[in-house]
Amino acid sequence: MARYWRRGVVLVAGLLCWLPAVADAQPATAARTATTLCSGQSTDGFEGGVSSWTASAGVITNSTAEQPHSGSWYAWLDGYGTTHTDTLSRAPSIPAGCHATITFWLHIDTAETTTTTAYDKLTLKAGTTTLATWSNLNHIVGYAQHTVTVPAGTTSLVFTGTEDSSLQTSFTIDDITTTISS
Repeated sequence: MARYWRRGVVLVAGLLCWLPAVADAQPATAARTATTLCSGQSTDGFEGGVSSWTASAGVITNSTAEQPHSGSWYAWLDGYGTTHTDTLSRAPSIPAGCHATITFWLHIDTAETTTTTAYDKLTLKAGTTTLATWSNLNHIVGYAQHTVTVPAGTTSLVFTGTEDSSLQTSFTIDDITTTISS
C-alpha cells in the first residue's frame, strides 16, 4: 500500500491551521466493516425442541392440541384459562448503528367472547421498550405473519403472555427470523 502525504488547510475553532494529511485513508474499509457487522439472519422453527430461545416450562412443544406454522414444534404461550404468565426470550446481539427486524408467525385463539376488552395479552419487548402487543381481541383462524423493527443495541427480546383468571387465550409462535442489516 503506497502512502504519501499532502498538505491541507484546515479551519479549527476559528484558527487557520496548516496540517499534513494522509491521502490514502480507507473509508471503504470502514464501510465494509460496518456492512459485515450489520448483516446476518437467524431462523428458529423450534424443531426437535431445540431453540436459541429460552422459554418457560412447556412453552416449546410439539403438542397436537395447537398446530405449528411449519414442522412439528412451536412455542405455545398461555392457554390455561387461569391466571398465568409464560415467557419466550432471547439475547440477540444487535450492534449499534445496525437495523434489525424480527419476523414471525403468530396464531391467537381464545375462549373469550368480548369484542372490547383485552383480558389476555402477548407483549414483545426489547429490553424495557415495548415493541408490540396483541390480545384476545386479535384472535384469528390460522397464523398471521408479523414483522417488528428492533432497536440497535438491543440485548434482550422477550415475548410475555399473560392470562387472567378465566377463559383461555393461546398465543402460538413459530418460524421466528431475526434479520440484521445496515
